[in-house]
Amino acid sequence: MFSRQSPHAKSGPQPPPADSRLDTPPPPIPERAPIETTPHSVIGQDLKILGGGLRLISEGNLTVDGIVEGDVLGANVVIGQHGHVNGLVHGETVSIQGHVSGTVRAVDVTLKNGASVEAEVHHNTLSLEMGANFEGRSRRYMERGELMPDLVRAAQEASTEGSLNQPAGPTPLTS
Repeated sequence: MFSRQSPHAKSGPQPPPADSRLDTPPPPIPERAPIETTPHSVIGQDLKILGGGLRLISEGNLTVDGIVEGDVLGANVVIGQHGHVNGLVHGETVSIQGHVSGTVRAVDVTLKNGASVEAEVHHNTLSLEMGANFEGRSRRYMERGELMPDLVRAAQEASTEGSLNQPAGPTPLTS
């Protein structure tokens, strides 16, 4: 039943000899899935962007926490708690917690608690949280494609319009 082992005998698994570990390659490192990084642009609380005919266009995600007098276009647009936009807000998704006056176009529009929106809203789905204020018109589109922003075309149009409106030479800073 019980047996006594000599003090020189070791029980349990033994590590391989040192020289055999050098011959074995380390186990392969598993490959990671590629991380998709969508560009994200932010208009901070301390920033005011003012101008007639102004268009801000982001091919990625865009968050506005500052003041914008003009159009805001992006793949996914968030108007933060401190954000104010007077103009068009257009994206595949638009989430508003701040203030918007003008027009909102998106497949999915969410007006969060604290939002104040005076606009014509074009949407496929519209969600209003308790505490959101909405004054304006709502129009539902059945086809999502009608609401998707064409950001590449918008950027090309903006660059063409900008080059037509620019003076021929540098504008002097003083007269």
